Amino acid sequence: MTYLKKVLLIFLATFFAVTIISGTAVAQPKTLYETSSHHTITDGATLEHISRFTADGWLNINVLRIDTTNPNIKIDTLANSQTTDLLSTVLTLAEENGAVAAVNASFFNPMDGGTGYPDGPIVRAGDLLATSGWYNQNNDEMASLSLDNAGQILFNYWKNALTLTSNNASFAVAQYNQPSRQQYNDITMLDNKWGSATLGTSEKYPDLVEILVSQGRVIEIRQALPAATIPAKGYVVISRGEQAVELLESFKVGDPAKFTVTSNPDWSELQMSATGSSMLVKDGQIPETFSLSTDSLNNKNPRTLVGSSAEGKQLILVTVDGRQDNSVGLTQTESAQLMQELGAYNALNFDGGGSTTMVSRKTGTATLDIVNIPSEGSLRPVASGIGVFSQVASGSLAKLILETEDSNVFVHTSRKYTLRGVDRFANPVEVNPEKIKWSVSGIEGRFRDNQFQPTSAGKGKITAKVGKLTAELDILSLNSPVKLGLNSDKLDLPLGQSQTLQVTGYDQQGFKAKIQPEDVQWAVSGEIEDFKEGILKATTVGAGYIEAGVGNVNAYIAVSIYEDSTDTIYSFEDDQASFQANPQIAQGAFQLSTDQVKGGNTSGQLAYDFLDNQSSGEASLVFPGTGLSLDSDTSHLAVWIYNTHENPNRVFAEVLDDTGEKNQFEIAAKLDWIGWKSMEVSLERIKTPTNLVRLYVQNTDPAESWGKLYFDELTAKVVNHPVIDQSEIPQDTILQDDANRTTDFISGPESFKFSVFASRQESYNTIEEQLLNKMSGYISENLDLAVYTGSQAASSVRNMAKPALITETEHKIYNYKNSSFIQLDISKGGLRRSDPEQWLWLFEELDNMTGSNAFVVMSDAPATFINAKEGDLLKDTLAEYREKTGKNVWVLFQGDVNQSELDRGVRYISCAGFSISDFSPEKPTAAKYLEVTVMGNDITYEFKDLLGEGISQ
Repeated sequence: MTYLKKVLLIFLATFFAVTIISGTAVAQPKTLYETSSHHTITDGATLEHISRFTADGWLNINVLRIDTTNPNIKIDTLANSQTTDLLSTVLTLAEENGAVAAVNASFFNPMDGGTGYPDGPIVRAGDLLATSGWYNQNNDEMASLSLDNAGQILFNYWKNALTLTSNNASFAVAQYNQPSRQQYNDITMLDNKWGSATLGTSEKYPDLVEILVSQGRVIEIRQALPAATIPAKGYVVISRGEQAVELLESFKVGDPAKFTVTSNPDWSELQMSATGSSMLVKDGQIPETFSLSTDSLNNKNPRTLVGSSAEGKQLILVTVDGRQDNSVGLTQTESAQLMQELGAYNALNFDGGGSTTMVSRKTGTATLDIVNIPSEGSLRPVASGIGVFSQVASGSLAKLILETEDSNVFVHTSRKYTLRGVDRFANPVEVNPEKIKWSVSGIEGRFRDNQFQPTSAGKGKITAKVGKLTAELDILSLNSPVKLGLNSDKLDLPLGQSQTLQVTGYDQQGFKAKIQPEDVQWAVSGEIEDFKEGILKATTVGAGYIEAGVGNVNAYIAVSIYEDSTDTIYSFEDDQASFQANPQIAQGAFQLSTDQVKGGNTSGQLAYDFLDNQSSGEASLVFPGTGLSLDSDTSHLAVWIYNTHENPNRVFAEVLDDTGEKNQFEIAAKLDWIGWKSMEVSLERIKTPTNLVRLYVQNTDPAESWGKLYFDELTAKVVNHPVIDQSEIPQDTILQDDANRTTDFISGPESFKFSVFASRQESYNTIEEQLLNKMSGYISENLDLAVYTGSQAASSVRNMAKPALITETEHKIYNYKNSSFIQLDISKGGLRRSDPEQWLWLFEELDNMTGSNAFVVMSDAPATFINAKEGDLLKDTLAEYREKTGKNVWVLFQGDVNQSELDRGVRYISCAGFSISDFSPEKPTAAKYLEVTVMGNDITYEFKDLLGEGISQ
């Protein structure tokens, strides 16, 4: 099996990848499995996606490679036109500037009103947008990526001097187009790249001095005056205090004034530049210590990284998702190791975390897609990015790309296909639909424009031809479905919204395909008024159900159309709350305030100071009496919170339920923003909320023991969902498993019988012990071996004469006649969590298996894995193994029901044992065991009573 050997080679390569950091050997986590794909974005720029499964979890890695010597490519910094513009997402910056791909770049500093500025110097299109004189002056901390006019990629620690001179004086300027970090007691220079107006006097800076310079001469000196227009061909010099006095002594209206920026590298010789933090790789080596550590060695985060090849001709832009189940992120050291692996001779770290973003256009389109998965669930507005631009106009059609949403299709249903075109530079070219010639091989069927309807089952190939160009796509035509699945078994839809229902069909072997709405026979019942071809529009409150049918197979979904209400329960306009804290741990105050207001005239200001640094203290905003009254159908609470500085402290709500129990709900996991932010929390884990008792801050870091929050617009969402009686809804068509049948057993060298029983509980009552004892006796006399798919088994099982596999905390293989029993350990919620080595062991065992049948046994279903993607990987692995070998693959596990399902030919059987819902001492026959009969390649099974014929004798 080629893919298994590939995985083992990856494992061997990464097992010995060890890096020395600060005298300590740091090994990368083992790679267990990996897939990758890549495509050309435009001539000279490619995008590669790497999905890597390691001993630490999944990694979602995206790599942009840009040939800087290609004349059709341009690389430039993305940024707003002015510093005072609202921050924008990378997607918006890329779209507005016409980039074909982009990543976020510099760390940035938020300002009031949703604005902000990049950290460090920034050059765009050869123009210096902003910088500061103090940057990297004391030591090399924050490195920059630059591209000079000769196309050379540079990595260095930018240093510069900003100078303002008059006839007889020279002044050091602290920052250019960035706000002062010294309360403007230094000198700040702003021009039109900052904004259209000067700062002007304010309550915070009542004594501001502003010197307007145009075309090299002072045109106005303003002291404690409102903001003025910045000269179009000039700038404003801003200062206060002693520094301002010196400026006033040296400059008069009409005097010459010259502002210069001297930098290393020389900014006038650069096409672009953006600042990150530390160098991760320098001249092919990982530094012994990083110039700026963004985290501890064990802190994994989303990452945006940039590097260049040894010859300096390839720019490598990388994003690695993090803080999510399907991509855990990287430490700083692991980031350096990854960049080395990807071929970077030099590399640095850009802003990561919630800022990590990559966008790219899809082949054959001009539309930008978000390539990575942002850790916060949506794109964060940022101050800058790196954009990749195509410099060549679209040419003639040179290549075709054929796509469809699902390559599987059922006979007598239809599938739509999309044909896109590109020129020789991979830029999109429109394809005339009338010139497309469609054909199919391998199966029979008919076309209607770009839709194909197969009339026979099997593997086929769709071909689209335009002139002499062709594109092909492999498809699988399936026999008629025997089971249908809808989005879910219940749909809750708010009034005024719409929902498209997706029908998925399954054939006898568990192969599935999406079915287009026009190929489904739909019917509605109940209070559903606006439904057509799979689209439900919620126009009236009510409940009902929808039926989907294909041939004689049906599926049903319950529908509830509801109307929620959002009620303000406290607007912080009157004094209904008070401060409360343990005086030994925390102190503070609560009061109405006009400092920061989201709605109305006031907000609630909660000031806190935790005194006991060794305790996670709480500072509370407490509502009077039993708290603010909540409707019993309240599903969510929401409140606007204004945070004054980023810190790791947490915010909670305490809610009383109808039993009188106090329940804690986390509103904010950390206070990682500045300004107003709406926070919502679900109350769905309690049945009936009655009162909101308090809001409180919990201290998590002794270094961040004080602060101030403002609360406003506290609201409750109340839901009232109409429901339909489930007994009114028909049952879905049930798939009959042809292996579930009685078989006359014929002895032979490849014939045997075994039982499967679920035994999850830690102890057994008398009736359960008796049943297990009888079962053990039956197995000893009539069967060849036993499988127990729970973590526990009675002593009689362990002492049984016949071989018994018990799925505990180990993995092993047991070969019997022509079959292999593969026992997996998922005791900690999956193979990797229990023991990552299992994956490599499983690949190797599958590769070396010689028998006709593989029985995989474990204590639970793949669907129960903590990481769903790992569960899918196991199912994909087994399905691919069955397809390549043709062997029988059965998966046996503990469940709550006795049932069988097929997935791509692999049979998954759930055994409930004593966990079946209606088992009791009064009804012992409800407990079943599974009896499997193997005769060569023919395998059948039956669920039998523990007190059935044979066992009870």
